[in-house]
Amino acid sequence: MVSSCDEAKLELVPLKKGKPGDEEREESVQFVEQFVKDVVDFSSQYGSNISISYTAYNIAGNPSKFPDYGDFPQAFVMRTYGRWWDRAPSKSLDYMPQNNNPITSHDYIDLEYHKEVYPVRISIYETYNPGSVVAIWARNETGQWLRLWNGPPQIVPHKPRIFSPPLQLCNFKTKMLRLEFNHSLLDYYAELDAVLLIGTSELIIPNVGLQTHSLSCLLKELGGTGYNNDDCYNLTPDYLKVNQDLRTLKNTLYKHCTLYESQYIETVPKGKLAAKLGFHCHYIPPIEEAFNSLQKFLQEDFPKLIRDINLSSTALTESDFETQTVKHTNNTNNNNNNKKKKNKNNSNNNNGNFAALPDETVLKIFKNLDLKSLNRCSQVNRHFNNIAHDALLYTSLNLKPYWYCVDTFVLNNFANKCQYLQRLDLSWCGNYNTIKSDDFIGFLQSSGSTIMHLRLNCCHFVNDAVIEEISQTCKNLKELCLRNCTAVNSNGFAPLQNLEKLERLELYRTLIETDTLCSILHKNSHIRHLNLAGMHDRLNMDDIASEIAVSCIKLESIDFWKAQTLTVHGIRALTHCTNLKEIDFGWCTGIGAVGDSLRVLLSSCRNLKKLFLTSFRGLTDRDLEPLLLCQNLQQLDLLGARSLTPDICIKLLSCLRLHMIDLSFCEGISDANIIEWRKRYPCVSIKRSSQANG
Repeated sequence: MVSSCDEAKLELVPLKKGKPGDEEREESVQFVEQFVKDVVDFSSQYGSNISISYTAYNIAGNPSKFPDYGDFPQAFVMRTYGRWWDRAPSKSLDYMPQNNNPITSHDYIDLEYHKEVYPVRISIYETYNPGSVVAIWARNETGQWLRLWNGPPQIVPHKPRIFSPPLQLCNFKTKMLRLEFNHSLLDYYAELDAVLLIGTSELIIPNVGLQTHSLSCLLKELGGTGYNNDDCYNLTPDYLKVNQDLRTLKNTLYKHCTLYESQYIETVPKGKLAAKLGFHCHYIPPIEEAFNSLQKFLQEDFPKLIRDINLSSTALTESDFETQTVKHTNNTNNNNNNKKKKNKNNSNNNNGNFAALPDETVLKIFKNLDLKSLNRCSQVNRHFNNIAHDALLYTSLNLKPYWYCVDTFVLNNFANKCQYLQRLDLSWCGNYNTIKSDDFIGFLQSSGSTIMHLRLNCCHFVNDAVIEEISQTCKNLKELCLRNCTAVNSNGFAPLQNLEKLERLELYRTLIETDTLCSILHKNSHIRHLNLAGMHDRLNMDDIASEIAVSCIKLESIDFWKAQTLTVHGIRALTHCTNLKEIDFGWCTGIGAVGDSLRVLLSSCRNLKKLFLTSFRGLTDRDLEPLLLCQNLQQLDLLGARSLTPDICIKLLSCLRLHMIDLSFCEGISDANIIEWRKRYPCVSIKRSSQANG
């Protein structure tokens, strides 16, 4: 185990050094063990900016609770778990689901360490509901990211775990890691205590297999720390024996590994990395490469496309957009009339030939392709290349799955194809100066006039100037997601008052001011989904609620989570929004005694499907009685409601559509009640937070 000091722990180990063909000489290598120095970035946290409980910054430093297991405020906790958020009325649909990997990442956290090393092991200390880590990335000093490991979310035993997945060879030093999470299999919130990075001062490679033989494979061959079927992706399933295999390696390092100078291992230039992912410029390949690309397309992508071709009939769904593409479609049809006639004349001789299909059919098939596959098609021949650059293929563009390589080059490459762009998701992209504000402004000026849905969550290039350009260029904007866009100053949101068609606005953890937000809401009477979570005391939520009651009566979901300024006056004002299907008042600690305000609100919102009243300490049975008339109620969070009795809980559990209820820290509800109800109501997921147990 690592010592308790803040700085990295160093250990010198003798080793043979050289490169193939050179005379070997004995040197020593430093093994560096270090915990997180700083949290650089994250996508969400359960805690608030004005507290240390459940925040991302708790992951820094040595473990504070491990090996205890349970719910600890000293841990890092993200805001979601399970599939409940994907079933809520406020769920956002994916623009290009075909772009996603088999495992989608829901959250991330970026970690900085004291000293740059070549990673040998990364150990994640999980103290509650482990199994959500699905990817680990390393970043070098030039901004290049390398995925060290990825795997599916896991269902593992409910006990403390040090998760150390096998890492692929990393040929550069790093002191920056990113962890990605998928919460879909979690039964409750995951909590992390610390992340240990173990690395070397020089690159060591196993003698057998060299670059293709990773240290993780070698450690397994040396005996590892045991294997556990319940934790099959973990090299350290028994935390009592953690890093025992590394100690064995250190003692016999000179037998198994060779030390290489870093300059002998070539890193992939960033431009080539982007090209590999299909984000390169217009390119006509040689015949051999074209043939290989065609074979790859026909074998891997085409069979799936044929099965799914009927699903592509909704390529153009926005009625406002149709008039802009009619001319383009007509021109395409006219240009292909001769080709159709020729194909028809030759159809008897070309039965089963893909080239015999008219361009419209090929375009419809290409519409189902992810960006990588679309790029492969563009390399088959000139005909495919022309179709693959058709602007109708780029009405939706989701670059979030490619966050690690999206930069100005990539953005500019798409600009020429996006003349009909409707939906753009750049979430997680462009941080660490890979995209500058001026670059994105230029993209909007060339391709942004038709955008109606724009997601820029966790994009740090979004500043006042970008907001100004969005307000001037994207006049038809219906959706604007700016979660964690903290580079926009408090007055920088003012230009959004020029927008008048917004239906979704997400401002989680931003710096917007009350007057500015009220002006935006006043101009956008069609807003249906509003996310103001994580604002704490920045906004006067009573004033916001009053404006909503006047201007946004079509509202369907409202997220006031962690809003300390919301009082009973704001709750009562929202009674005018009778279309509400989702309400999150979690941790709105300024409310105090709710009186009749909550009861009146619930009585007016009979269409509720999700209601979070987390930490409403004084909640009573009477306050919740109107919920019994909400026949569509599916999700209910009553964590911390101390005064509730089993009587009201049994009535709520009998609601026909209820799927989830959180009764953690409800002092009037015993563990025996929970056990009995779980047996009695098997269709309802009854949540109960666990306290620490050593």
